[in-house]
Amino acid sequence: MFDRLALRTTFWGTLVTLSALTIAMTTGTMTLPSFVAAAPFLSAISLLVAVTGWRLLHRELLRRMEDDAVLQDRVRRLTDAMQSSMDGMFLLRSVRDGNGEITDFEITEANGRGAAMLYKRPEQLTGLRLKRDMALMGQQLFNRYLDAMTFMAPVREEMRMHRRVLNASWVMHQATPTADGIAVTLHDISVTKREELRLRRASLTDDLTRLHNRRGFMALAEQQLRLARRQGKDAVVMYVDMNGFKELNDTFGHAIGDKALIEVARLLRSTVRDCDVVARLGGDEFTVLALDADGCGARVIQKRIEEQLSRLNASAVLPATIGLTMGHTRVRPSDPAGIHELLSRADQLLYARKRRRALTLSVSNEKPVRAPRRTPRGAPSVPTMVIPPDVAAVAMAVARMLPTQLATPPMGPALPIERSATSLA
Repeated sequence: MFDRLALRTTFWGTLVTLSALTIAMTTGTMTLPSFVAAAPFLSAISLLVAVTGWRLLHRELLRRMEDDAVLQDRVRRLTDAMQSSMDGMFLLRSVRDGNGEITDFEITEANGRGAAMLYKRPEQLTGLRLKRDMALMGQQLFNRYLDAMTFMAPVREEMRMHRRVLNASWVMHQATPTADGIAVTLHDISVTKREELRLRRASLTDDLTRLHNRRGFMALAEQQLRLARRQGKDAVVMYVDMNGFKELNDTFGHAIGDKALIEVARLLRSTVRDCDVVARLGGDEFTVLALDADGCGARVIQKRIEEQLSRLNASAVLPATIGLTMGHTRVRPSDPAGIHELLSRADQLLYARKRRRALTLSVSNEKPVRAPRRTPRGAPSVPTMVIPPDVAAVAMAVARMLPTQLATPPMGPALPIERSATSLA
């Protein structure tokens, strides 16, 4: 306490004033011989005060020198840490006008990494100002730093940067208010963002066909449907299913099945527009969300898919021909149905077509059946006997060998004999 008090002007001024008053009073009341006799005593007191003050001053100066050394060492270590940091670090001071208002921020110091991120050297950054020298992003950063200084609240955010401005596509931007400026740190998170984007795409994309998977289609289709309803436009949801995919896998193996899925995915993607959403829901099931399309547009898309499928089958890329069954439903702007309900509608139409197709194939492949012989009117009804093929052949051979009188029964008509498909002609 006394050491710090010894360096204050008030302390020494008071001490000198008291000493002068003491000497003046002593001189006024004492005669010259008595003053001379008291002079050694006053000199001793003055010397004692001077020595004491010098010791206090010396100790305070030593302490201040130690504090300065510690401060310089701390500044040196902070400077070394700043320069060796892998993040870009900048110190900015506030530039104020005559009224004390902040008009700009000036860079006073920058480390090597920060200068490299701005395509400059550290000495080239010193003295640059945000609004004056950084036109592309200076005004935006100035507003954020001004808010940070006004509310004394640090800024922490992820920013996407232009590569012409910064040597990083994504940075973690941190700005901390200081006594009269801003300390800025830029951390390059481009690799993390790319990995995050890759994982997000992987979670929304089918690995085999590179189309959207069910999760990705649901998220994107809901967004596109809301946009179409807001704009008053129609849309079409199509459900596409491969015919005989299980038989293809069982006959030629899963590698051919995967190749068939890839070809169908490429066919659908090349048939529809870029703005339409194509996805593989799972297995051999695909879906298409065609925007700004009605029922006529859906039939046009279906016709194109059939033409592309004919070309694919004619190219012999696959060892067997493949078929597709499609069902679609139209979505009007006034239709409040969600994507799950729309997919259900299209799925029901698809399976209705599949049932009709299966029924048509079964009728066309069925063999004609001969009508049974009609018994003459009035004749007794005789039950029909089914004779095995070998027995029927032997009986017919014997009947040809017998005379005509014996071949014809004496009474009643001949028993009808049904021949099986394997009997002799």
